[in-house]
Parts: sequence; structure tokens; C-alpha cells
Amino acid sequence: MKPIRISMGIWGNTNLVDRFNTKGFGEEVAVLDRIRQIGQIDGVDGIELHLPTEINDTNADDVARVLDDHNLQIVQLCGHTWTEKKYKHGALADSNPAVRQGAVDRVRAALDMGARFNVPISVLWPATDGNDFPLQADYLALYERYVQSCRRILDHVHANGYATKVCIEPKPFEPRTHIMMGNTAQALCIVNEIDDPSFGINLDVGHAMIASENVEDQLSLICRYGKLYHTHFNDNDQQCDADLPPGTINFLRLVQILYVLDQVGYDGWFGLDLFPYRDDPRKFIEISRDNLHKAAAVVDLMNENGARDLRAAGTGGPEMAILMRDCMGKVLAG
Repeated sequence: MKPIRISMGIWGNTNLVDRFNTKGFGEEVAVLDRIRQIGQIDGVDGIELHLPTEINDTNADDVARVLDDHNLQIVQLCGHTWTEKKYKHGALADSNPAVRQGAVDRVRAALDMGARFNVPISVLWPATDGNDFPLQADYLALYERYVQSCRRILDHVHANGYATKVCIEPKPFEPRTHIMMGNTAQALCIVNEIDDPSFGINLDVGHAMIASENVEDQLSLICRYGKLYHTHFNDNDQQCDADLPPGTINFLRLVQILYVLDQVGYDGWFGLDLFPYRDDPRKFIEISRDNLHKAAAVVDLMNENGARDLRAAGTGGPEMAILMRDCMGKVLAG
């Protein structure tokens, strides 16, 4: 496989709260200290963050100095459009024009900040665009408003000559009962409708899993259209978006995903979207790093032992199962 470049979302290494414990189990960690912590971990070369909660005009210069101190890059920077009261019913697709304008402006501000740091990716997560009750929202209108908001955002990208790619990140539920574009193919429909080279998909593995998707299939579909611009890795048991380290629940699935990424020659970043509510964030990051590299080693060993021919034929299910088992055994045994 091509070298694996890993980035970590800094929202994951501070005190994390949930709806049952709104104070969390840890201590708040300042933004600059979070970046320093990540910079001390071998094999992690990038960070991901939000505007304005983690970076803004007040602390941007300090962030730049800490990045330089630790040889880190901002890989993904998005605007927070789901953490404020005004976004409780939606953001880019909200029925209120003023709310939509505020969401567009927030994304534009994130793109402007990203340009200062040569950030390659900015994610759109439609967290509050959707519904909780049947027939609560007019989805025909939701999609129309969302598409128009995205077009305005992309106009901003092109008017300023930004190199940043804007990516939709699909998720089926949480925080809404139903988030619009809840699965990969739905998001890809909108991406292909807009048909802009700066507009693509960020595949969050955990989100695809709770949508009961065959991730190998959906990932291949994105790549068929050349629209895979970023990835978020984590793991869960397909019951909730637990954001555990990738490969800790289903290492086999991680191998499948990396096999497809190797097949298409993916050279983007491997983002970590982790939520260690009760545990040491450093351990989560290190396990993720190691599992990604071990899965990549399995992929390489499989290809050395005939996996490409087996896949091309498409008839050797038991043979592929044996090959995967034996290659995982060799790699994991050290």
C-alpha cells in the first residue's frame, strides 16, 4: 500500500460529555495542549478541527506556532453548524433563510481560515438537517435548499481560488432521528448532481456501519466516480456510533476497506474520529495507528499471495476467506 498518513480530530482528546453525563469523566484540555498531545505521538502527522470552537481569529497565530513546533498539518477544517441554538432545526437546509445564510457564512469562514493553512479538506456534516417525526420535514424542499447552499459554498471556493475540497459526510442518525443523506449512495447522488471537481465525499467508516452498509461496496461506488476525497476511521458494533479505534471490533472489516483503498490507489489522509469518553486518548490514537498499519500489511501480504487473481475471478469465496485468515494470522502474530 501507499504510505498511510494519519490525522486526528482534536475534538477527541479532551473531556467528552454525553446525554447521561453532561459533565464528562475527564478534564478539559485547552486547544493548544490538545494539538501538542497529538504532536507527541509518532506516526500522526495531521490534525482536524472546527471553526470557531477550536480555531478562530483569536488563536490562529498560536495554533500556527504549535503546528510548526510539532511538524503537524491541518488536514481538515470545517465550520460548526450544529452546536448552536439557531441550528436546532437545521443549517444548510433550514427553512429559515437567515439560518441558512448563517450556516453558509460559517462554512465560508472555515474555508477562509483553511486557506491560511493550506488545508486540503473541509467537511459538511448535515447533523441537524433532517427530521425526528414522520412527515415533519419536506424532504423535497430540504434537498433543494441544501443543494443551493452547497452551490454558494462552492462559488466561494472558486471565486477565491481555494484548493480545498468540500466533502459531504453521510450519517443515518444522531443527533436527529433521521439525518438527510443518511447513507453513502444518497450523499453521492447529491455530489454527482452538483458535479463540481471540488465537491466529494468523506466516508466515515462508523457511520456507514450503523447504516448497515456493505462498506466495501459503498467505498467502491464512491471511487467509481472519483469522489473519495477524505476518510474517517473508527469502529463500532453497528448498534451505535461508538467511535472506538478502527479494527478493535472487526479487524477483518478494516482489512476489507484498506484493500479497496489500495486497489484504487488512495493517497489521501486516514482521519481518526475517536471518542474516548472514559479512556486515555493517547491509547485510542496509538491503537488506531497500529491497527491501520497492520491491516495495510495484511493487504500487502494478500496481494503477494494471489488475492488480485482471486478477486478478478470472483468465484473463490472459501479460498479468499482462507487467504485472509492466514495473512491476518501471520501479520498479527508478528
